[in-house]
Amino acid sequence: MEKTFSQWKKQCLNKLDHSKKSSVDEDIEHVVILLNSCEEYFTTSSCSGRIILIDGVSGSSDVQKQNCVWLFVSHQKCKSEDLISGLAKSSADAVLKFEPFVLHVQCRQLEDAQLVHSVAINSGFRNSGLTISKTGKILTVCFVTELIFNDCAPP
Repeated sequence: MEKTFSQWKKQCLNKLDHSKKSSVDEDIEHVVILLNSCEEYFTTSSCSGRIILIDGVSGSSDVQKQNCVWLFVSHQKCKSEDLISGLAKSSADAVLKFEPFVLHVQCRQLEDAQLVHSVAINSGFRNSGLTISKTGKILTVCFVTELIFNDCAPP
């Protein structure tokens, strides 16, 4: 198992970033770098949270990120003007999505995963969990599903 984890880590950290953004979000880059520098962990994916405005498919209620047109995306606070500008580019109904922070951490041993999980839960990421695959991969997922809206009143 030891050699396999090292192989998985090397392979994962050496591959290209296939996300649409092609880089780690600036707000969580320090966390990703810290975890990847430890022998016990490496990150397999991450997102600091984002707002996405997607061009909808006319007559369809199905929302998929793959093969869709992103009218606007931000990993930071945005202004109503940004969204209105994105809506102007829409060819049909647009879909506004908020995706909260998520961090996937592959761990060397179960005890390592339990520590990451405990830290995540104690930090407020109440929906975090861990899984062990049939091939022995131990993965901790840190996230929260609650959404907090602030400053929602019209100007």
